Amino acid sequence: MEQPPVTTRATTATARGRDVSFSYQEDTGILVLNWEDSQDHVNDREVVGVIDDPRGKRGNEIQPQLILRVVTSQSSPEEPKKKFSFQSLPVTGLPLDYLNSHLLETVPEYLDVPPSADGSRNLHVIISVRSGLGEAQQFYDDILSHALEAIDLNRETYHVHITTSENSITEITEKLLLPRANDGIPQTVLLLSGDGGIVDNVNSLFLSTRSEKYVKPTIGLISMGTGNALANSTGLNLDATRGLRCIFKGTPHPLPTFTAQFSPGSVLLTNEGRNTEPIPSSASGHTGIMHGVVVCSWALHASLVADSDTTAYRKFGSQRFQMAAKELMAPEDRSGPHVYNGMITLYKANSENEEYPQELPDTKSSYIVATLVSHLEAKFTISPDSRPLDGQLRVLRFGDISGVDVMRLLGMAMQGGGHERDEMALYEPVTGLRIQMDEEDGRWRRVCVDGKIVRVAEGGWVEVRRDKEEVVDLVA
Repeated sequence: MEQPPVTTRATTATARGRDVSFSYQEDTGILVLNWEDSQDHVNDREVVGVIDDPRGKRGNEIQPQLILRVVTSQSSPEEPKKKFSFQSLPVTGLPLDYLNSHLLETVPEYLDVPPSADGSRNLHVIISVRSGLGEAQQFYDDILSHALEAIDLNRETYHVHITTSENSITEITEKLLLPRANDGIPQTVLLLSGDGGIVDNVNSLFLSTRSEKYVKPTIGLISMGTGNALANSTGLNLDATRGLRCIFKGTPHPLPTFTAQFSPGSVLLTNEGRNTEPIPSSASGHTGIMHGVVVCSWALHASLVADSDTTAYRKFGSQRFQMAAKELMAPEDRSGPHVYNGMITLYKANSENEEYPQELPDTKSSYIVATLVSHLEAKFTISPDSRPLDGQLRVLRFGDISGVDVMRLLGMAMQGGGHERDEMALYEPVTGLRIQMDEEDGRWRRVCVDGKIVRVAEGGWVEVRRDKEEVVDLVA
């Protein structure tokens, strides 16, 4: 039998200073506010949390509270860039079920991080201004700064860093976060970025020397990227607050990562593929090392990420990936999609947890990814068996199949899955992956590591392994 909504009557409730009756059903996620002359509603997806009004109560009145809310709007359906506004709705007498879902009783310890002995702040906000559609600065100005103020974290309690180049997050990590982490100082970073910001942070920490006193920084991610794979795979984007609700009410968890090691002569492609840089070396002297949190790929996935990473494509948001994929699947010269040639070796663990290699007999691949996450985009379920932060590396691979079948399988992934069970797909948990490439044209030797593109040397290889330690915690 359908349960009636939980209702609080006007005699004990107020909103915006006026008597009101509330009705709330958790299954619909809508709080309805009924005044005598009007009505309003608050969608759960917009709510960051409910806090006690810091102005307190007077006399015997009911404790006043504030509903903290992120309201999102678009100027038109064709305009992917959104506008944000922050609302702090004063209320009393909220339904108990509503409070059970949304009340923030205390400020999380990782937000209330103490300053260093010299007074320097250890709560940081990093604004990656070029991430995704360029919404990060507006989100900080219009939402995050006000939300922090609401829980008594004013501008004097944290340090704001605004990126000025693609190396800014790396520089902030190396010059500021790493030395303090090595001194055993707890730190929290509220990162307004896409997956790339996390990757820059993780790589900087992994490739540097960490002391015995090292304390992992805690990362609170506000998803501002294009695909936002990490946010979509860990539940940060299940609501409309871009991960802010999770920062207020979440829990830090170790963030699983992987290492991709490249053969000598491989280079990092920058400036939309026009320039090259050497791949960094680790603190222990290993060369050609990159770390990732989402995906390492070759073949179609790597090519479409590389081809779509341009100013012209980025204005289309996540649609840029589908646009690039269609061009790769149906080239203008009508030659058909490229089939990538290279020896694939999977590393697996037996029942006694002993590793063994499995070399695939077919050397031709259309699509291959090794991933730690379930979603590469909000609706793109690349690895249905993956669970948030489970640390299991999984491989999805299509062999020498037609472009029509590739798009059919990827279409299934866009519908939530089923592709992984198709007879044309290989989908398995692994401990590692090695690709020995046999391609003359450098365009077909590109590898994607969380959006960064590496061109493997001719006759070269890439090997992916799950890291045995974590260097940051993620609030989820």
